[in-house]
Amino acid sequence: MRTASVLALSAALLPAPRSLPSQGIAVVEVTPARAAVTAGGQAQFRVVARDSAGRPVTGAPAVWLATPFDIAAADSSGRVTTFRPGQVYVFAIVGGKPGIGVLDIRERAPARLELSADGGTTTIVGGTLQLAVQAHTAIGDPVPAGAVRWRSLAPDVATVSAAGLVVGRAAGVTTIVAEAGALSSRLVVQVRANPVRAIRIAPIPGPVRTGDVVALRARLTDGGGQPVSGVPVRWAVSGPGAAVYADGRFVATTPGAFPVTASVGDRVAFATVAVGPRRDPRTVDLVAHVPLPGQDVQGGEIWPVGDVVYVSTIAGAVYVFDISNPAAPRVTDSLVVDARLVNDVMTTADGRIGVLSREGASTRKNGLVFFDASDPRHPTVLSEFTETVSGGVHSAFISEHYVFATDDATGSLRIIDFRDPRRPVQVARWEVPREISGPYEVEFLNVTPERYLHDVFVRDGLAYLAYWRDGLIVLDVGKGIKGGSITSPALVSQFTYNHAELYPPGFIAGTHAVFPAGRYVFISDESYPGTVDLGSRERFATRGIVHVIDVSNIERPRKVAQYDPVEFGAHNLWVEQDLLYIGAYDGGLRVLDVSGELRGDLGTQGRLVGSVYTGSLEGYRPNMALTWSAIPHRGHVFASDINSGLWVAKVSQRAMP
Repeated sequence: MRTASVLALSAALLPAPRSLPSQGIAVVEVTPARAAVTAGGQAQFRVVARDSAGRPVTGAPAVWLATPFDIAAADSSGRVTTFRPGQVYVFAIVGGKPGIGVLDIRERAPARLELSADGGTTTIVGGTLQLAVQAHTAIGDPVPAGAVRWRSLAPDVATVSAAGLVVGRAAGVTTIVAEAGALSSRLVVQVRANPVRAIRIAPIPGPVRTGDVVALRARLTDGGGQPVSGVPVRWAVSGPGAAVYADGRFVATTPGAFPVTASVGDRVAFATVAVGPRRDPRTVDLVAHVPLPGQDVQGGEIWPVGDVVYVSTIAGAVYVFDISNPAAPRVTDSLVVDARLVNDVMTTADGRIGVLSREGASTRKNGLVFFDASDPRHPTVLSEFTETVSGGVHSAFISEHYVFATDDATGSLRIIDFRDPRRPVQVARWEVPREISGPYEVEFLNVTPERYLHDVFVRDGLAYLAYWRDGLIVLDVGKGIKGGSITSPALVSQFTYNHAELYPPGFIAGTHAVFPAGRYVFISDESYPGTVDLGSRERFATRGIVHVIDVSNIERPRKVAQYDPVEFGAHNLWVEQDLLYIGAYDGGLRVLDVSGELRGDLGTQGRLVGSVYTGSLEGYRPNMALTWSAIPHRGHVFASDINSGLWVAKVSQRAMP
């Protein structure tokens, strides 16, 4: 199951030298060598091929490519159309020799401002209210607002500082205005008389460990000793290593004693939260490692079911491993199809019917392949579905007798009914509503840079979509909250963020994988240099943040925590029994404790249970881990590594001293 790597697309962006008429070509020059344009605009590049004497060579055709593919595309004339901010390398390949130019893509200007207050829009005389302003472009991307001017239309009621801090001066109502350039946004703020005469912070439950979220409570009373409600409390904590949020949630990253205050106007209460270290008695231990059969085979997705595990490849095969003895997996068969990438593989819950997604078929008819897994060790092809997804499918998710498939050519979601697996039929299509001029052909893949759906997970009538630069999207596909159904999906909500701010210039970056678990949805970014050649054996850097999105209000998702490994990446995710399993690319297999409420930076809270480095000296890239997925199954963890094959691990309990 789960999504395949966009990594394969970058390989297509830098193809091997082609047999084009070289006529003694020695140098390929691209002009301009560097240019700049605002996202949404175009830039024209030109190429001149020269022989060893510096003379222009005519008649040799040029192949134009732009990478990262997800923010720009080049046509056959060297015209580059841009979509998102970042840095693009523009290649012209003539006679097998490349020339290169650089295009810097500036962010679109802000088109609207959004003013908000965490914790409500009411304060009291002497109280404060911190406002935040967020700018958005014309296509909805969040961007910095720049220099913001603040003012209150009734300063006798409340004033506002240059940083957006509102201070209540007298009971009444005022409007706070935030202006940035020609844009403005307004928010009505109410100031009430302060009824509070005493504050007492409720007893803090213990023990508290780093990473534990403590919901602090302030008991407010008036002059008669009666409880007061509906009055905002301002929380603060002293010293580094801990944070307290506007709703009173406290979390620490280091052990210690942290003084906290609760205030309402000039009424203040004090308390101390004592925090101990987070000691986890579990370890992640290696059980087995089995390389994939054959030479130069790179692994892909993994899907354990029953006594077998299926492993896809960056090739045309899915290997079947018998895991009845997890310590000694053995290959029993392979399923071979016409494809250069078999990205995703998944079965129905009973394991009898499976689906794999494919890209790069020699016939250019890609799409889905359904297989009979009633004999799980020896699956056989049942049918193909290419009718509406011949451009390629990157990811496929099975829910009952439906496949939710991503379509490379249009960046859309396709829902396929395989009630009769020999005759699957499309029943629905949905995509981010945006006019596009693609698709753009990139070697063997048709991709739509403006709109790219990467992963799908369906649970309880909701479809969660990792929509690359469009972030997280939630669809009603039968839940009923927006009148949606399988055949007519309806938008519930969207959570967006600016990937260009998070990753280095020239890196591909987007919302890659999605996994809902309880009140949270975990999404991971995939990010790596846009010039990576998948066929190369050279090491390369990866990046990727795991974002934790609170969807307790499904129509207003909000980010509450993250895991940023910094020194390596993130690919696919799985959550089970309060453990987050990450295929962490060059970080190997990682397991995090995600129990309880989550806030802040999970990486600094001591939540890492353990890891297994999946690099091998005999791997495709020697001693480089490149873990794709990690999925728990029957007490073990099964992971696939692009470079080194199948890994089996186990989360074990150890005795504490």
